[in-house]
Amino acid sequence: MIWRRGVIAALAIVSWVAGSPAGSLAQEHVAEGGGGGIFSLNVGLIFWTWVLFLFTLGILAWKVFPVISGGLEERHAKIQGAIDDARRAREDSEAMRAEQEQALAAARSESQELIEKARAAAEGVKKEILAEARVQQEALLADARAEMQLERRRLREDIRREAVEISLSVAERLIRTRLDGEENRRLVTEYLAEL
Repeated sequence: MIWRRGVIAALAIVSWVAGSPAGSLAQEHVAEGGGGGIFSLNVGLIFWTWVLFLFTLGILAWKVFPVISGGLEERHAKIQGAIDDARRAREDSEAMRAEQEQALAAARSESQELIEKARAAAEGVKKEILAEARVQQEALLADARAEMQLERRRLREDIRREAVEISLSVAERLIRTRLDGEENRRLVTEYLAEL
């Protein structure tokens, strides 16, 4: 917007010079037919052209060029800021990636530790189960042995009862037959041998 003001000011100056006495002199000289061809030199026109050029250049340098320069510097600053932001974002993403890799490594390590602990716990449980099974097996064997001992005692008692009954039946036979003492002993010995 400032450069528009500079251009408008330059145009106003040019129109003012064209309306000034020097400008009207230059126009009169051309109108008189003083050789106003394309290759003719007009010192007044050259002078005022240079004055207007320098004046316009001064206004541009004073008002427009700083604005353009400021815009370029602002654009450069924005671009540099975007580059810096991109660099920071890349560094942040690399840092985050490194943190994620560390967290992943820690998680893998932790999971490996948990697996090892689970294996150790499983081994402990297995040993406990085997020990308990052995204890139960020994208890069952002890119960079976006790049962066998009891059964043996019962069998012995049964055998004794039968032996007593047989002895009584033998004694009864002996009494019936009235045999002598030696015959009784022989019969009891034979009977006990049969058992």
